[in-house]
Amino acid sequence: MHLSPARSQRGFTLIELLVVIAIIAILIGLLLPAVQKVREAASRMKCQNNLKQLGLGLQNYHDVNLKFPVGEFNDDNANWGWGVAILPFIEQDNIYKALDADTANFMIFIPGGGTNKNKVMAVGTTSADTYNTQGRVNTNAGGGVAKSVLNAFICPSDVMPSTNPTGYGKTNYLACMGSDLGAGNYASWTVPNGSTENGILTQANDNNNTWAYSMAAVTDGTSNTVVLGEAAGQTLSASAFYTGSPNNFPIWAGGNPSYSGQGKQQNYFRVMDANYPLNSTNTNTEPGGTAIYMDRAFSSKHTSGGNFLMCDGSVRYLSNSVDPVAYRAAGTRNGGEVATLQ
Repeated sequence: MHLSPARSQRGFTLIELLVVIAIIAILIGLLLPAVQKVREAASRMKCQNNLKQLGLGLQNYHDVNLKFPVGEFNDDNANWGWGVAILPFIEQDNIYKALDADTANFMIFIPGGGTNKNKVMAVGTTSADTYNTQGRVNTNAGGGVAKSVLNAFICPSDVMPSTNPTGYGKTNYLACMGSDLGAGNYASWTVPNGSTENGILTQANDNNNTWAYSMAAVTDGTSNTVVLGEAAGQTLSASAFYTGSPNNFPIWAGGNPSYSGQGKQQNYFRVMDANYPLNSTNTNTEPGGTAIYMDRAFSSKHTSGGNFLMCDGSVRYLSNSVDPVAYRAAGTRNGGEVATLQ
């Protein structure tokens, strides 16, 4: 029997291996942007769903109380705010009940607010001192529920931790207090007041009065008036999300007490105006040194724009190139502007 000689086994040459590796690298390079786009689209959709959930909470609050909640009361910019008021309407009733039962650390919310006497009162007294102590956000209230991480308040694209170093749960969704009534001199927003702000959820900045509005007060059109918008961290060291320290970034419970005081309401509110364009990169300090320009602007980690909740409960994605006149108009509830968002 004749056996044919064994055929030699030939492996890949170095050049062939390099060619294969190069082809794989090219394919990965082509696929990676597509994967990133899909991931970002999913994050953007989740962010929109979060805003819709918060919008439903605000709408249901309004249905029950005939007004939207007070944005934030008192004059310390460190008080409980609208995020707490809607907890029972976003399936977080257990947290609200824990706070409501803690009369030593939590200000009881009387629904609807008021423009004559402060309708958000502490038990047994109406003194300003009690507002300053019981009314402050703190990590002890309700057994520490302000430390809770609530996914409805978090944009998945944001790079910041879910809690700040003090332990408070963050929020990426801040209320629009209106446009810049200072007409460029920023006076209205250095020391704002609920009587001059033209948004829907407002910072009272007043010991004795709060301001809460019904749907009927939104005369500019509910589909073109913003209630909430995004605020997102850019990096851990320099961000439009906070000023100076990661302790300062916004929290869902209200004004962050790590960054309290006059002129620091940007830790719970933002402004829609040409002076504070969407995703502003202006890091100059405003007159008076109370904030940098970009800290008052809405910001987002999404591509070239951001998500906004409208008064009718819809969510719209606005691009960085949105018309400044329409953008400003969208921030006011009753400015009488004719410009509409495209």
